[in-house]
Amino acid sequence: MTISNSQLSRRAFLGGGTVLAAFGALALAGCATPAAPGAGAGGASAGGATEAATINFYGNSLGEEALKSAWQGILDGFSKKEGVKVAPVIYPYDQAATQLALTGRSGNLMGVGQSGGWQVLTPMNILADLTDLAKGLGIPQGVLDSYTMDGKLLVLPLTAAGIGIITNGEIAKSVGIKSGMTVEQFATALEKIKKQDKSLIPYAAVTKNPDLKDSVPWMWGFGSDVVTDDLKCTLGDAESVEAVTWYKSLQDQGLTQTNVARSDARILFASGRAAIYDDAPLASTFVKTNGAAQNIIDNIGAISRPTVGGKDSFNRAWGSGVFATAGEGELTSRDFILYAATNVEAATALYENSAVAPAAKSVADKIPALAADKFQGAFRTEVSEHARGAAWDRVAVTAQIDAAIGAGVATILAGQVEAQAGLNALKKEVQGLLDSNA
Repeated sequence: MTISNSQLSRRAFLGGGTVLAAFGALALAGCATPAAPGAGAGGASAGGATEAATINFYGNSLGEEALKSAWQGILDGFSKKEGVKVAPVIYPYDQAATQLALTGRSGNLMGVGQSGGWQVLTPMNILADLTDLAKGLGIPQGVLDSYTMDGKLLVLPLTAAGIGIITNGEIAKSVGIKSGMTVEQFATALEKIKKQDKSLIPYAAVTKNPDLKDSVPWMWGFGSDVVTDDLKCTLGDAESVEAVTWYKSLQDQGLTQTNVARSDARILFASGRAAIYDDAPLASTFVKTNGAAQNIIDNIGAISRPTVGGKDSFNRAWGSGVFATAGEGELTSRDFILYAATNVEAATALYENSAVAPAAKSVADKIPALAADKFQGAFRTEVSEHARGAAWDRVAVTAQIDAAIGAGVATILAGQVEAQAGLNALKKEVQGLLDSNA
């Protein structure tokens, strides 16, 4: 599943030129002076890649209290091991795309960056191919595909999971909810939950924007591409219509509830008012921070997403990674990325601070605390191994397409339009966004 750079024009990137121009005088905020391209460069390889005495590290994690110490440990560990300086360039996550775009356009981007906003750099052709670094690490192929263009892996995942189905283990067991179910069996089990306790929401599925992009993996499970690898929208096909019709039927039967956002679902689940919901591997942390009873904390589980007719189960990929700029400093940047991805001590620190398993199975399997974590073990096998990125995850209008899909599905769930008509209209909107990259 790859996509060609030729399918991404500068229009989507430069289309916000007026906005970017307003930021033209801004410099990237950082806790150290960033290295200029080629600073301390060593010998160049045949492909133009060089070593450097100093590389930059662009990202948000060093500015976030929960992750700062783990990431600082990675920077310090690599610097000590290789004798290389890594200069942090810190910005808030929600400014990542703007800051990367500004620096990329200036020609001064050099080093390693966290993956937030990486799509804005693809039209510039400045990212290094990291395909060889992923070999043998055991990263789910569906996750690697979401960062692959023209056959080149442009981001190496450090964490790789998905948004999957989280269960209250006690309730799930009582009605037979488990991995490998068909959607019909799943719906029947939800009905059993409702009969057992009418005050309980069987499935606190997202039914409110901005999180209704959650409908996408259900459409995949029914057999719809939603968007193909060559960026053709298939919404409105029989499979997507069937999926959304089924999703709405759960709501109509009272098996899900209207106007539920992800944050609502977390609270409903933690408080024992919902038996099932969709979330990332951080669900085990959220139940604790939302004051769940001990029996919920002890029995939280995860199952593979139910499907139709034996089709593959899918979950939307969730995680993060790092990229490297090509050319000057690339060899040093690649060494840093390999260190961050494979150093067990560094991976353990990130896991302990984030409750998210490393993307590399070969590394994750060496973390004792992770091996002892029953929930994370189930999540890795039942959710993460079924994760895949959406075709539009690699284009600059990713967020706009997610928002459009969410808004379109919301109108169907609200009964404002029938599934077929609503998805037909949504197809035109999504295709228009995709074509803006053509």
